[in-house]
Parts: sequence; C-alpha cells; structure tokens
Amino acid sequence: MAVSNLSVFPGADLVELRHLSGHDLEPVLDEETAAWKAALDWDFTPSAELVVRFVNMQALSGYALLVNRRIAGYCYSIAEESKGLIGDIYVKRQHRNWLRENRLLEAVLVELWKRAAVERVESQLMMLDSQIDRPMPFPHRMSTFRRTFMMRQTGRPLVEGRAADRMLLESWRDERLEEAAHLIHACYGGHVDSLINDQYQSPAGARRFLLNIVQYPGCGRFCQPASFLAFDKRSGVPCGMVLSSVVAVDVGHITQLCVLPEARGQGVGYELMRRALDELAGYGCAKVSLTVTSANEGAIALYERLGFSRQREFAAHVWE
Repeated sequence: MAVSNLSVFPGADLVELRHLSGHDLEPVLDEETAAWKAALDWDFTPSAELVVRFVNMQALSGYALLVNRRIAGYCYSIAEESKGLIGDIYVKRQHRNWLRENRLLEAVLVELWKRAAVERVESQLMMLDSQIDRPMPFPHRMSTFRRTFMMRQTGRPLVEGRAADRMLLESWRDERLEEAAHLIHACYGGHVDSLINDQYQSPAGARRFLLNIVQYPGCGRFCQPASFLAFDKRSGVPCGMVLSSVVAVDVGHITQLCVLPEARGQGVGYELMRRALDELAGYGCAKVSLTVTSANEGAIALYERLGFSRQREFAAHVWE
C-alpha cells in the first residue's frame, strides 16, 4: 500500500512514525500478527492495536522503513528516565534482511541516545532475522544474552510436589505488590537476568516491572487465577512467585517464576509451576509457553521435568 503523504520524503528510506497514521502500518502489522501466531502461537492483535492507537496519537517514537516508497517495516522505542526499550521491530518477509533491520535499529538507538539522553537500552526482539549470530548496530556498546523459548502441551495433571506441605500459596492480589517487588529484587541479586533487565536491580524497578505485566498486553493478558505468591509456613515470609498470562485463546504463558536463593532446591519452583499450569489448563489453555535465559541450566532442567521442550533461541541485547 502506498502512503500519500510520503511524497514529502523523496528518496527517503526511513520516516518517523509521527508522520504516519496507524492505518499506514496495518499491512505490516497484519503480517506480523500472522508471524507471531505461526512461530510462537501468540495472538499479537492486542499489541498491534496499541501500536495503531499510539501512532494515531503521534505518541510513539520510532521509524518506518520504506522500500520503493511503500512501508516495509517499523521499529519503535520507549524512553523512561535514563533507560530506553526497543519495544518491537518487524520487516516484511519479502524485504527482510539484517541490513534493513539494522537500519531501523540504528536510527532508533541514535534517537534514544541523542534526543532522550538515555544511558542504557534493552531489547528482547523475538522476530529478528538470524538473531544470535547476526551483526548488530554499535557492537562495541552491546552485550548479548541467549534466551530460550519453550512450550508445553497440556497433558495429565502433575503430581503434588514435596514442598506442598511446607508452603502456603496465595493467588495474586494487587495489595501484595510491594511484597512481590521486594521478593523479585531479592531473588535476582547477582543473577544474570538482572543484567538483561535492570528493573530487577531495585524494588522500585521491580514494582514497575510488575505493573507492566499486570496492566499491559506485551506478555499477554494477565491471568490472576494462575498467578501465586508462596509463603513459608513457619516464618510467613514470601519465598517464591509465579505470574501467568494468556497470549491466545488457548495458549498460556509463564511471565515470571522466581524463588528466594535460600528456598531453592526444596521444590518451591516445581509446586508454583504445578499450580499455575493446573489453573491455566482449567482456563482452557491447551499449550503454555515461557522464555528463560539459556545459561540458567537449573531453570531449564526444571521446565523440562515439567514437560516443556525447547522451541527456538533468540537474543536479549543491552547497549550501554
């Protein structure tokens, strides 16, 4: 689809999203929605609708890629204080190569550094082409972390674990937000995931992370019945947490699993996952997915015992 107002950008290969309408991006978003469904069993529709809404409001920072004066892809970012996030990037299959993807990424990174004055940029872009080994913009500033996407088919209910009698599980309540934020911060001290997402490095950051999961559809629609806090029966102290979402009509997703270091190896993670998976199955989910840092071998071993299998690898990137 040609876009009429592109005539004011003769010879350009990039156009700021603020010059476009959400309607202009719909062909790209339609293909991206189909790609997420085919590759991950995710319904990307809510995220696509948010992109359209914010582009129409001229409230989304980023660029569209032009090929033969037609929109072939887009990338957008979010700036929060001194940190930036690359929210998404997608280039249509017929035009996709890493040079074009990098053209978009480089423009967004430069905008974040120059206009928003951010000091750190994070991304986890699951739809990039040849993500792990491909060249990336500004490699001298960048760290790369391998991540693994895993999937489980719903089957027979799992047996109750050995931690069931030593802990109490409570379904998610917003009143527990502050306790949950401190729990996340305590769980990720010195953990590789705190290098990927710096929100884990402080209770305030963990609070923002939790609010994003509960309020926004980036990781699906939050599923409160399948999200639990675990408490040690003797001390009453929170010792673990699992958060879940629904990413398609019949597909669930584990957005967070964490266990205090001193409670690990006691079956807390297994029991949290068992309860979450059971609730998601009752919610109508025939499949459940999750992502995990590939270096976290203990977590991957747990997920494989629970019936998850590795589907694909992607990369988390951090520029500083």
